[in-house]
Formats: sequence, C-alpha cells, structure tokens
Amino acid sequence: MALKKVKLGIFNLSSCEGCTVQILNLGDKLFDLLELFDLVESRVLGIKKNYDKLDIALVEGCVMSDEEEEKLKKIREKSKLLIALGDCAVSANRNLMKDVNGSESVIVRPLQEIVKVDYFIPGCPINSDEFYMIMIDLYMGKKIQRKSITVCSECILNENECLLNKGIPCLGPITHGGCNALCPSHNRPCFGCRGLSDDANIEELIELFREKGIEVSDYLIKLFREMRNAGKND
Repeated sequence: MALKKVKLGIFNLSSCEGCTVQILNLGDKLFDLLELFDLVESRVLGIKKNYDKLDIALVEGCVMSDEEEEKLKKIREKSKLLIALGDCAVSANRNLMKDVNGSESVIVRPLQEIVKVDYFIPGCPINSDEFYMIMIDLYMGKKIQRKSITVCSECILNENECLLNKGIPCLGPITHGGCNALCPSHNRPCFGCRGLSDDANIEELIELFREKGIEVSDYLIKLFREMRNAGKND
C-alpha cells in the first residue's frame, strides 16, 4: 500500500540559502524523504506545482522588505505548520539593523515577529542529520524536542581542545547542542547560532571569560543580550 505523502513547500527569504544547500547535502536520504513528502514548491530545486494548501512550510531567511513580509503571510495562510529554517529565520541572524549601501537602514526581522511559527530548526547552517530526523518525526506525528546538551558537551564528547583555554571567546557553554560542535571542531569559536541552552548562565560565562583573560567586548555584550531576548521567544 502506498504511503500517504505530506504536502511540503520550501521557501527562501533574505539569506545565503545555506540551509537549503544542507537539505540537498542529504544525498540518498533526500530521496527517502521524497518518498514521504510531496515537495510542491522549491525555487532552488526548480519545483512549482499547483496547490491550494500545504501541510508543512519550511521557510529559510529573515524578512527585510514589505514584499517579503507579504510573501511570508501568504505562506502562513496556506500552511498547517510553518517551520523557521536556520538562524536567519529563527533570530534574524542576531542582527536587528543592517546598513544598505552605507546610508539606508533596513529593519531585519525573524519570522516569529510577523507570523506564528510552529517549530524552529536552529543552526547556521542547519545540521543535515538533525533535519532528517526532525522531518521523519514530523511525518510520524511525533512531538519534536530539542537536545538538552550544549555545544560544550559535544566538544567534550569529540575530545576537542577547549577554545576558552586558548583565550578564544567561544559561546559553546551556553549554546544548545545538536550541531556536533561543528565550529569548535574546526578551531572556530561557537557564536551561538543554535540559541541559548536550557540552563544557560550568561553572567557565569562572562566571569569565566575574564578569568581566562578574554576581553568581554561591546559586541559580545550585544550578542549576549540578543541571544537572551531571542531565547524568551523560542
């Protein structure tokens, strides 16, 4: 008996589209998903079918224009579930204001400031394996739960040398895991793209930075503040 397919659309607002690329990087697993999901729209994949309603809409990118806001609202109207895909969609990539051509200022907004978001898939970009498991769970009607471990915990499991001990400001101790400590494993500091962990203690991390002789710059303070504000809305 043929499986009933779930109608799915993938949409892109202002972003580098790296999260969509991560979906493509699934390889053979992508074909497994397409056995379960009827992909009816994806600009990147060149798919555009006729449809009235969607079971699930995956939306990558933040909103930077009135046109994108209107597009997002129309996607929301057609979709049973709307999922923010990646850090740009989840938190506007932690940036509240950007300068365009050095003069014009544009407000950069995450999806949840405009429409109801049913689930958030964090990361910059998303983790392909995590995305695959989430989509399987959604198909089976399971409740989606985020991992309770931190990026710091994943570093320990991978036996990575702690970047804080090298004097590098890393946000792994306060950031949700699930990326397998991708950035620290390549000697790049975690910048918190997966959002605050459940037990995050920013003040304690700031104190640890100072103990390690790491400068707590104005940029870091701004980043901490934006992470905390974004965490209240997750």
